[in-house]
Amino acid sequence: MNLLSPYWLLAASAILVPIAIHLWNRRQGKTVKVGSLRWLEPSASKRWSSIKLSDVWLLVLRCFILILLALALAKPIWEGTQETQQARKAVFISPELLYSTALRDIKPTVDALLQRGYTLHHYTQNFETIPTEKWQALSSNPTDSVVSSGNYWGLLSALAQQYDQAQDSVWLFTSDQQRHFTGAPTPLQENIRWIPVAVAQTQNWLQAAYTLSPDSLLLISGQSSREGTKFNAVKVAAIAREANINGSPVKLSLEEDSLTAQWDNGAPKTIAIRKEPLRIGIAHDKAQQAEVRYLQAAVQAIGKYTGIPIETHVTAATQPDTSANWFFWLSGEEVPTNWLDQVQENGATLWVQAASEPRATTAQLAGAGIEKISFHQLTDSGIANGNFTGIAPGEAGTVWQTTAGEPVLLVQPLGLGKVYHFRSGFGPAWSQLGQSAQLPELLLPLLLPQQDASQYDARALDETQLMPASVLPVSEQKESVKQQYSLIPWLVLLAFLLFVAERLITSKRKTT
Repeated sequence: MNLLSPYWLLAASAILVPIAIHLWNRRQGKTVKVGSLRWLEPSASKRWSSIKLSDVWLLVLRCFILILLALALAKPIWEGTQETQQARKAVFISPELLYSTALRDIKPTVDALLQRGYTLHHYTQNFETIPTEKWQALSSNPTDSVVSSGNYWGLLSALAQQYDQAQDSVWLFTSDQQRHFTGAPTPLQENIRWIPVAVAQTQNWLQAAYTLSPDSLLLISGQSSREGTKFNAVKVAAIAREANINGSPVKLSLEEDSLTAQWDNGAPKTIAIRKEPLRIGIAHDKAQQAEVRYLQAAVQAIGKYTGIPIETHVTAATQPDTSANWFFWLSGEEVPTNWLDQVQENGATLWVQAASEPRATTAQLAGAGIEKISFHQLTDSGIANGNFTGIAPGEAGTVWQTTAGEPVLLVQPLGLGKVYHFRSGFGPAWSQLGQSAQLPELLLPLLLPQQDASQYDARALDETQLMPASVLPVSEQKESVKQQYSLIPWLVLLAFLLFVAERLITSKRKTT
């Protein structure tokens, strides 16, 4: 019990009044003098020498009434205790981990947790339960498969809302592959234990195919592992039914303008064969003229390394080339309407580099196998600036990001094509990207017509970048508010009942 106005307890000293009255007003019997006694002088009163308490319980009753009233004035309240919910215990496993041989590493731990009463769930948007039979089947004979998953940082908020009590216990098992982590990290509740598991997979895929001659094809293949992603070029005969790519045999099947490739134990993948050179248009204004040479050098390196026929046309922003498959717009002006039409209707790709409103930063590009590429300036201009009316910023996805999770290169769909928005530059004033030998490697998967690199990306993210900062559970972050009950009505009621009893006793004694 707490008192909101404890100073009113001083009013309890009022009990001295009934005590004093009780002692002073002892009821005396009426003296009737008879006979010769009426002529005698009265002796001195011995009132003070013979004070004795009488009707003690009546005095106590009156004092108790005053004490109750003083206590009521002090505003006493009773704080009810909150009911604690039963602790919930759950284990979550990401889809790509369920379908990989790395499942053997966590199976003993997961089985031990299940025996302790934990429930098993998919780490997906709906957190579906994994039946015991399915878990036993997957964990007894795990195999490596390519499984698409969402953004694991983005799922943390929904998981934290379901398990927001401090007594809840959650174990989260995911791979550490970079493709599953985009954007800024979401804070991790302290009652969620996140275990990143190393998935040692090597993914191979066919990225693009070009016709070099009627009887010869150029195949661009990708290979991704924990250390990084690389692309290789190999020439094969058009009639070839099998080839050795990235050190592994691949089955090939040519059908008119498409080619199907299948690695061992992998699903077949069909891509279109390009018969024309890749045409790239670069338009710039005077402020970004210096940026062109870095971009040209990277494109030339890609063509020389892969053998892909590439045609590059550099023009001023006032005279852009509209026949390209790829458009680099290095200007703060609005993108020409005919370029936007090419993107929307013909599936072309647009790169926008406004380089306006710079702000200083000390960020570095994130990613396994990427050297320390620093960014000195980034732009704060939004994706949906005046150039892309009708496109919501929420539709943009992150392609390149810093180690702090801040996006550097974003992509958003536009009709049949897509638009890339670059928030920095290639020159030394903007970043070290233009001077890095890795720029061609970063641009290569973007320039090629098929964009499967993100699906097969097996690069590992450093654990210091993967693990977000810890926070308290939601229930502990909120200020504890207990149910409060006022005791004033009960005290007043009790005092009233005692007062009625006191009056009844007093009136009865007077009658007697």
